[in-house]
Amino acid sequence: MVKKAAASQDVIEKTFTDSIEDMPLTNYEEYKAYNKRAREMNKKLRTLRYPCKPCPVELHPHARVKFSRNDQPSNPLPVFVSNHLIHFKKTLIPGQTYDLPQCIINYLSDKGVPIWKYVEGKDGKRETVKSHSDPRFSLITVYQE
Repeated sequence: MVKKAAASQDVIEKTFTDSIEDMPLTNYEEYKAYNKRAREMNKKLRTLRYPCKPCPVELHPHARVKFSRNDQPSNPLPVFVSNHLIHFKKTLIPGQTYDLPQCIINYLSDKGVPIWKYVEGKDGKRETVKSHSDPRFSLITVYQE
């Protein structure tokens, strides 16, 4: 029984290895497809044999934004984001215009201080809920011609 399981495991590994090693990695969509395939293979193999590869910063969709800080308007901000999508490390100076990847813009725009308030429920109980968030950064889109 053990030999049969080992033999089927070898067949699965050989089939998947041929397909993932031949995948081109030249644009953002190909990196997404590679990472999806690597996750599927790791799940079937039940081991982390094929790690996800973050797409290089140059291949991500970019947008030109003017960066400013609401909490400390004159201090530079070191930004370091390393996940399955991107590996990004840069210091942003308030008032400057940058071409930033869209995932970094989304990451920075989500940062903020939560504002809480009381809400009265249907049964008359008071609950504390998050009303909104006070943003830490202003990212103004700059359009070019």
